Amino acid sequence: MSESEAPTPTSAALAAAAPPASPSLPDDEDILRMILLRLPPLPSSLPLASLVTKLWRRAVSDPGFRRRFRAHHKAPPLLGFFFHNFNLRSSWHVFTPTLGAPDRIPSARFACPSKGSFLGCRHGLALLKAGSTAVVWDPVTGRRTSVDFPPELTLNRNVTAYHGAVLGDPAGSGGFRFRLIMVSYGVFEGTLRASIYDSDSGNWGEIISTAAFSDCFKPGVLVGNKLYWLIRHRSGGFLELDVDRRSLAVIRLSEDIPLPDGAHVQALRTRDGGLGLAVVAKRRMQLWGSTAISGDVVRGVLQKTVDLEQLLSLPLPSTDAHESSVVGYDEDTNTIFVWTSVGVFMIQLESMEFTKVSEDTCIRGYYPFASFYTPDS
Repeated sequence: MSESEAPTPTSAALAAAAPPASPSLPDDEDILRMILLRLPPLPSSLPLASLVTKLWRRAVSDPGFRRRFRAHHKAPPLLGFFFHNFNLRSSWHVFTPTLGAPDRIPSARFACPSKGSFLGCRHGLALLKAGSTAVVWDPVTGRRTSVDFPPELTLNRNVTAYHGAVLGDPAGSGGFRFRLIMVSYGVFEGTLRASIYDSDSGNWGEIISTAAFSDCFKPGVLVGNKLYWLIRHRSGGFLELDVDRRSLAVIRLSEDIPLPDGAHVQALRTRDGGLGLAVVAKRRMQLWGSTAISGDVVRGVLQKTVDLEQLLSLPLPSTDAHESSVVGYDEDTNTIFVWTSVGVFMIQLESMEFTKVSEDTCIRGYYPFASFYTPDS
């Protein structure tokens, strides 16, 4: 048979040879929302999804969907950190983003509204202290409120140190609901006092107190319904505040957890929701987990020892080099910030993935900020 006599292809053959049709986008809103819930909780995810179709835009713009989105992912992404910038003519708390494009947030977007002391971040809120007033600030919405300390915490300002923590609304029900915890230390009295403020009632709770041989320092770490602050003392230990029971206690470290000279200790929240420890000394980091509290003593099991010099490819130390120091920690992402003589590194403690976030040569506090953020928030 000649080429001119070749049979005409059938419609079935043509259909088989045609490229596969593009999959159709789901048009059932319930199915669509189930799919969109599984997008990564990064700043660009929902805005990019909203560009696909009007249906998608309507779905991701719904306040109810956004609440479900936050509830589905539980832990928000780490967007960056605040630190005290001494290089400015007028010192200020500056936000530094840690995500890459298109999720990187400009520093100016989270411009700090107060020159007070930074006390920490949690649940998408930041807490600062300005005199005898606490400033609770939502960097995403820009909303803030000031709360005066109860008089019992300000009896003698000259010999009192203050610490605090803020707990946002874990249900993400909207509004500006929070609980505020303030702690004061009377140096001459040797007493730690605390009180809890509830934004729903607008009132402070009763003052609770405990005797303490030293002040506490560093931002507190939330483990379950308890907050732990490090005690500023050679033998170590924690101030434990039970938020639900409104109780205060000093917890000592067991002798089974050695603290080398010059060691820096950081309370951690372990994967199973328990209290853990990071002990950093001489470019080595020990991670203690599965800790248990027996009476007023914390006991633990050494899980891992990390050679920071090898992990971070640090240069050999000079004779006058400072040791590594813990300068920040985010409990939701289990990420620690470690200062070294060549800069500050952010280390995820489960994967041991790290990023150099600063060439900073000064040891100062870094306050990680995690939140569900979209540009139209």
